[in-house]
Order: sequence, then C-alpha cells, then structure tokens
Amino acid sequence: MSSLFRTRARPRTWPQRAVLLVGIVVVFGAVGSAAVAGYVGFRFGQIDRVPDLELPVTEAGTPTNYLIVGTDSRDGLDPTDPDSGGFLGDAGCDCTDTIMVLRLDPKEGTANILSFPRDLYIPIAGTGKTSRINTAHAKGVQVLIDTIQQNFAIPVNHYVEIDFVGFEELVDAVGGVPMWFDAPVRDAKTGLSIPSAECQVLDGENARRFVRSRYLEYQDADGDWQPDGTADLGRITRQQIFIRRAVAKAVSEGLTNPITLNDLVASGVSSVQLDGGLSASDLLAVGGAFASFDSDELQGFAIPSDPIRTSAGADVELPNMREAEPFLNIFRGLPLDALSPRSIDVAVLNGSGVDGQATDAAGALQVVGFHITDIDTYSDEAVGRTMVRYGKDGESIARRVARHLSGGAPLVYDPNVETGSVVVVIGQDFTTVHGQPTPEGSADDLLITTSTIDSPPTSAGETTTTVPAPTTTVVGYATGEPPPGTDC
Repeated sequence: MSSLFRTRARPRTWPQRAVLLVGIVVVFGAVGSAAVAGYVGFRFGQIDRVPDLELPVTEAGTPTNYLIVGTDSRDGLDPTDPDSGGFLGDAGCDCTDTIMVLRLDPKEGTANILSFPRDLYIPIAGTGKTSRINTAHAKGVQVLIDTIQQNFAIPVNHYVEIDFVGFEELVDAVGGVPMWFDAPVRDAKTGLSIPSAECQVLDGENARRFVRSRYLEYQDADGDWQPDGTADLGRITRQQIFIRRAVAKAVSEGLTNPITLNDLVASGVSSVQLDGGLSASDLLAVGGAFASFDSDELQGFAIPSDPIRTSAGADVELPNMREAEPFLNIFRGLPLDALSPRSIDVAVLNGSGVDGQATDAAGALQVVGFHITDIDTYSDEAVGRTMVRYGKDGESIARRVARHLSGGAPLVYDPNVETGSVVVVIGQDFTTVHGQPTPEGSADDLLITTSTIDSPPTSAGETTTTVPAPTTTVVGYATGEPPPGTDC
C-alpha cells in the first residue's frame, strides 16, 4: 500500500465506497483508543471538505443519513483496461455513477442502504427541468442534495463523495473479498471474467470489475452465455451483496491488524470529500455503537421504478413512489405506514360553480406535494360540501388529503375510483388548502366524516391497508451470497 501522497489508480465504485465508510466507521469505533482517536483526528484534518452545504443537523447518537456518491470519472484507469471505456466508447461523464443513502441508527444498532438507479427521471432542484438523477451532481453538490430531499422527502445529514482512486488497494488491504459464483460470469465492458462456479476471493481489480458490471452474462447448464438484461437495476442487487460481504471481511481483518487498519485509513483519507460538519469524533462515536455490527443485518433497498421513453426518445426510469413509500419512511424516521403526499394521486373536480376553482385547488395541493392526475368539471349542478372520494382500501389516503382542506371534508367510498387514488370534488364551502395536515382531534379533523355510495367502507379512522415490512428486492442475476451450508 502506498502512502497518502500517491498517484491516481484504478477507479472505485459506490459499493466499495460504502465499504470504505462503513468499514472505517466500524474499525475506528472498535479500536477506539486515545491514540487511534488522535490518529483519526489527524487524518480527518487532511480530508477535503465540500464548503457551504446546507444540511439538516442531527444530535449525537441519533439516526443519521449519509449521502454517498461516486462520480463516473475514469481518470487513472489503464487505457487498455476494458473498464476505461476507451475502445468501447464509454468514457464516463461529469455525473454520478451511483447514488446511495446510508442510514445509521447507533441506538438501535441498525444500518440500511437505499440505492437510486442512475436513470431515475425526476425534477432536478433549482433548474425547472426534469432529467436523470445522475446529472444533478454536475450542477453542484447542493443541487444533488436538494434533488433527493425534494423528490423523496429524505433528509441528508452528511455528504460523502469518494473518487475512483485506491479501490483496488482497499480490497487488497483486507486480503480480497470472498464471493460465491454458482456459474461462470463475464462482462466484456468491464473486463470481468469468472471462469468457474465456486467461491472466489476477488482481488481489487476483479472486485472493481464485478461491482461496475451492467452488462453481466452468466453461463447456463448447457454452456450457453445468457445476458442478465437488468443493467443498472441488477447491478444494484449485486452491489448490495458485495457491500455485506466486503464489510464482513473488512471488520474481520481490520479490528486486529494495525497494518490493515493503517492501509484502510490511508486509502480512504486520500480519496474522500466530506461535508464540513462531519468530524472525527462523530465517526468514532458512531463506530463505537457499531463495533460488533453483523454485516448480514445491513439491509438494502432500491427505489422501484417503471421504464418509460421521453418525448426526446430517451429510455429512463420513472420512480414508483407508492411502492417505495414504506421503506422511504425508514430513511425519513417515520412509521412504515406513514403517508407522504408524493405517494398519493389526486384528481380535482370543480363542483362549486366558480370558474377556475378546481385549477386553483389543484395547484395548492400540488404545492403540498400531492400528484395531480386530472382537473375537470364535476357536474352542472353546484355541490354544497367539498368531498373526497376513494376506492378500495383507500380511506387512509383520502383522510390524509382531507386533512389539508380547511374545514375538512366527508370521505366517500366510490368503487369507481382506482385503488391508490382519490378524487377531490370542490364544493361551495371550499376555502383554502393548508400546507400542514390538520392535527388529529382538532375541530377540522372532527369534521372529516365517512359515507358510502355503493358499499360500506371501514369505520371512521380505520384503514384496511396493511403495510408489510420492507424487504430487499432481488433484481437480475444475484450471485455473491453462498448457499446455506456453504462456507465462502
């Protein structure tokens, strides 16, 4: 391992960067002596800082979200390496290769990872335009942070950006990372080549090629090569498996080996940028809480999405906010069944007889965060009382919308309303929409009543919606974890 002042080496990808962050946190916290604390403080003084970031502050020992990004720069790669992109025409860009939020809860001893597919098509903060999420970083770190916070309502408390230098040294410092392969795999674009099905200890070079693989192929029982076909989404699954395997290896090697510890720290310090508020003492305190952390408990999620083609012909991914809601709440620090306006589709119909009132109400609801799907006229006859119609299992989301209407509104079950959507019918009593939901038990909240059109709903205040515990979704060819009973 070379010293802090070394030349640029092959790039490292975001999961390896996550390993760096989590591994160093755990190693420092476990060793935790005054000498190590002083060493960490000295090293932290050498880390580049990203100035002038506006980040919500958390108190020591409370759950904290770390935004971890890695750029798509190929600086430092050998031009003959397939992963350099030279002969394949994929030379990288000034954008993020992968974006991830790591949530650490020291008190509960839990760690969760949320991956953002690079082709998510969302509004980019401060630009008035919609584009791929991986383009936000080029407009500034704060733009990327604001884009995530505004679109997903996830607070970003700290920022970690790591360049592509030193990944291979990092993996090699812990003696490589053992991964299980149940078939030969390859990727011509990254140069990945695993010729046999068995447990393989990936050195730095092959680990880099594995976690960057978006065009992975595996060999079937007949010896034919089959494309994985899931591109970035499948890569996320394999990356998260790699994180768990690599963190386990880094902890097992780093806790007892001062040479390994020094190599890990030196490799990280020379390649990391942090926000100005993240201190060595913060890292040591978190590390102490995670000194005995089991990497198998590191739970990973990815933003679910649906493929669409833009009017310009670009193939992108549209986030499925309703499906994402339960595990997004983990990163928001909310109960799993908490409802966000971003996950609710709302149609607004004008029943008041006042021209433009549905448009005004829809605009106000959109500012709150609700997804407006339609604006239209309800009927020729004026409606006296504003109402919120909902479909199957939809009373809870109807109640959430009604709590933003001054004076409340009756909730009306209507089997013709699609599941997951509501229809707001503006009546003559409509006045305003307020940004925060009416507190439960308040005068307006008590005015939210329940009635039916064709069939009985649940009783007022009750919902039939069951929110399952979020689980990691496996996409694509998910090699890496050994089968039960196999030591790898």
